[in-house]
Amino acid sequence: MYAERTDEEAAAKTEEINAAYDSLMYSGQTTFNSSSEPSIKYGDVRAKINEERYEDAQTILDGVPIDMRDGEWYFLKGRCFHKMGWLEDAANHYKKAVGFEPNNSEYTSALNDIENKRKGTYRQESDADSASNGCFSCGVCDLCATLACCDCLCSCLR
Repeated sequence: MYAERTDEEAAAKTEEINAAYDSLMYSGQTTFNSSSEPSIKYGDVRAKINEERYEDAQTILDGVPIDMRDGEWYFLKGRCFHKMGWLEDAANHYKKAVGFEPNNSEYTSALNDIENKRKGTYRQESDADSASNGCFSCGVCDLCATLACCDCLCSCLR
């Protein structure tokens, strides 16, 4: 038979089990101290993103209490979404990161990049670029219209 435990013994055992679980799940990753600053190592999150381990990076980030999430947290969460192709979620998180730190060039660059991808404009050629390579800046619509006109002309000449 099992011996009955007191509430104090049960609480101590639960705390021991939770500590063991955290140790196994987050060994070398992240732990949080609810009484102070998060002891997260965002370098670990960045490393996981670079290793294309987005779910692992998100697991670490999701462990950060809501009231402790800062600009870098939102940026890294957005980076995970971005790498997985979830552009709307990425854009929303990048916007929050820029809101925390508007002068952070890494955050603003990521936001500009995702906004361009969402609009379908990956790179805008400047006049200097087009003049230097002898090409004019044309959009896909311009190209399609030009091809349609050429097709009509060829049909007329037959």
